[in-house]
Formats: sequence, C-alpha cells, structure tokens
Amino acid sequence: MKRAIVSLFLFFLLCLLSNHTIDYTMGRQIENRSPYSLAFASIGAISLESRLDCWAKLRTDSTENELKRYMHTLATSLNLEYQPDNVLISSYDGTVEMEYNLAQKGVQFYLAVQSRIDSGETHFIVSVQTRDPDQSLTHIKQQLDRVGILEWHDYYLYKGELKETFDQAGTVSLANVIMRNLGAVAVDSFQEGRSFSCTGYSQDINGDIEPIWVDGKRYNVQVALYSSPSQDKTYVYIGVPLIVGNY
Repeated sequence: MKRAIVSLFLFFLLCLLSNHTIDYTMGRQIENRSPYSLAFASIGAISLESRLDCWAKLRTDSTENELKRYMHTLATSLNLEYQPDNVLISSYDGTVEMEYNLAQKGVQFYLAVQSRIDSGETHFIVSVQTRDPDQSLTHIKQQLDRVGILEWHDYYLYKGELKETFDQAGTVSLANVIMRNLGAVAVDSFQEGRSFSCTGYSQDINGDIEPIWVDGKRYNVQVALYSSPSQDKTYVYIGVPLIVGNY
C-alpha cells in the first residue's frame, strides 16, 4: 500500500514538472517572437516576409573611390562578406551608382550608394528581406547607426496571408484585431472595395520607431488588408511607421 502511494506521488510530481517544462518552453517561444509575428497569429495569418528599408544621404557628391569606400564600410558594419568583384557599377547623366546583392543566413541584402553631381548629394540605401517569421531585423538599423557619419531613416514592412477572403466588414474587423494586439489606437482609415487601411499610434513600439507627423497627427504603425477573390486569399500588411510602396 505504501509503495503504491509513493508511486502515485512520484507520478503526479513528474506530471507537474512536465507541465511546468512545457509551459516554460512555450512561454520562451512566444517571448522570442516579434510582436508583428504575434499580431499575424492573432488573426490566423501566415507570415510570408519581413522587410527593412533604410536610407540616408550626404549633402555632397562623391568620387568613385569614395563610393567604393562607403560600400565597403556598409558591408563590414553589417558583418557581411564583402566581394568587390560582385559590386555592380554604373554611370549615367552625371550619376555614379554602385549596387551589391548578397544572401547570408537566410537573409537577402541589397546595398546601394549613389552620387549625383546635379544635386550635389550622395545617397545610401540598405534593403533587407527574410521569410523567417522569427528573424528580427531591428539590429540592422542599430548596426548602421554605429557608422556615425549618417542619419538613417528606417521603414519596416511585414507581409502575411490568410487562405480565405473577407467582405468589407471582415477586413475592418481583422485590422482592428491587429491594431489592438499591437497596442495601437487608430487615427485614420481608408477603404476601397476589398482593400482597407488604417494608420495609428502605439505606445508599445514608440521607443523603437521614430513616429511620423502629418497634419498634426502622429503615426508609427499602419495596417492594410487586401482580399483577393481570384486567389481566394487575403493579404495582410503591417508597416512601421508607415507602409512604403504599393500593396
């Protein structure tokens, strides 16, 4: 009898330890996921792609040798393997441009530096893409900031999809769920057909992203949905601080 009681006690103890381990592991997985990945998950969307676009400029044009040095500095600051022979150089109408593409650890990098004699400026562009939903891109901007000579502007775009379509009311409801999960308050919205977009401000991401001010209104997040009957899908976009380009 005593042995049976001891066995039952050990069994319940093992169950408790197992549940604690499972809860801890799941908690760590959720903690490590980005808020945008969790926002997609809140509506059952599949994450397709994360993208970061950064740009900066110098108020002076640059020689070709200076552009080569800038390109090398960008690559090394991002801990990228730099292969000068793979840098594409082009010149036209007083403009010299260098481009460098590289895939590393599941992340696609595009670097460009451009000198324009007509405007007397040098432009810098860094675009980064990944299909890994758990891959954070925020450290890219931090690495670029360490270069020190440039003031970088950054825009993030997260794309996902739902394998079904929704009417106008449905897209509005989904957008509201995402905004709520991001801790955002909607400021403006726009709807046309099966497309819906809303912009707002979130205190939760305020410290990470510089907000945009338009007509006295402050924005740092935009959510858009497009429901496509022909593809039987609904595409979901989260832009921080805004969505740049078409969707």
